[in-house]
Amino acid sequence: MPAAPVLNSARRRIALRHPNAAGEELDGCIWQAIEEGRMVVIGKNVLGGLLSQWGSGMRAARRHLAVFVVVLLLCQGVAGCAEPSWKDRYVDKRASATMAKALTGLSESSAPYPGVPLQRLTPFPWDGLFVFAELSPAEEIRRKTGLSFFPPKGFVDEYYSLLIFVKGTDLAKVVLLRDGSNFTLGYTSGKKYSSRVRLLKEEEEHVLDMVKPTAFQLLYDPGLEEKIDDRADMLWTGRKKSVPLGDLGFAWDELRLIETKNLKRETGLSYAKFGYQPSDDVFMVFKHRNRIVRITELDDALLPPEYRREVIGRKWGNKVRMVVRDEKKYAITFQEP
Repeated sequence: MPAAPVLNSARRRIALRHPNAAGEELDGCIWQAIEEGRMVVIGKNVLGGLLSQWGSGMRAARRHLAVFVVVLLLCQGVAGCAEPSWKDRYVDKRASATMAKALTGLSESSAPYPGVPLQRLTPFPWDGLFVFAELSPAEEIRRKTGLSFFPPKGFVDEYYSLLIFVKGTDLAKVVLLRDGSNFTLGYTSGKKYSSRVRLLKEEEEHVLDMVKPTAFQLLYDPGLEEKIDDRADMLWTGRKKSVPLGDLGFAWDELRLIETKNLKRETGLSYAKFGYQPSDDVFMVFKHRNRIVRITELDDALLPPEYRREVIGRKWGNKVRMVVRDEKKYAITFQEP
């Protein structure tokens, strides 16, 4: 059985050819090669005897031998001594594992709207991302990315998503993610995403959509509607005549209520590409220092159309209060203190 120096020497040689191989893979290849006769280990005493028969000049070289000389004859790889696959050469296993862990945590949390920037989960420089679904063929991957690292006759493994990060036209990082186990990524296969892409959690459990946010999407906060509804409920559960809109978790100094059909005309923002379906609700547009910081909806049950004329079109300050407008209908209105 070879001593430790032999293993160390062999491991160093193979590791230089296969930097992504794990330690146990290197050792396994060495033992397999020895058993199959493809690696020969020669002790210094045996080699010294051979050298003594070849002449005095060779005997001088013997003094410079350490403990063992490892001669690798046929072993060229790690797993089965074969050439490394494209995954061994290009897929960053550490980045893949780190990203999978982060996505799992994100899918199990209530991610704030409008989602989390993907760049927060990728601690390496990149400005573009190609994503390919399971079974995507090499021809498509090569054609759309302009990169040739993927094997000509290969395809993305079943149940996996292939993420190819680029910096300019150069390959930055390759990540392979197991899809559907702890999380599911929603994306358009073959599409190139910019570094502004965000991960937005769907209502469906563990689904994360990759989206390029519009200006409206970055400002629209559906969770804020629930917070305001809860505050309005205090008018009835707490038997109060008015409650302050108050602190909503962000700085604001102006509120305007706008009919959904008039949003683009009055703010320049459009929900056309967002997939938002217009309703009878009213948009609440919050500003801070004359800049829009949040948009949400106010349910039409709270502010029915017949009571809107008195509040729409006005600018309300951050001291505004919600007041009972119709106790039977559970309707409200707004009032400055």
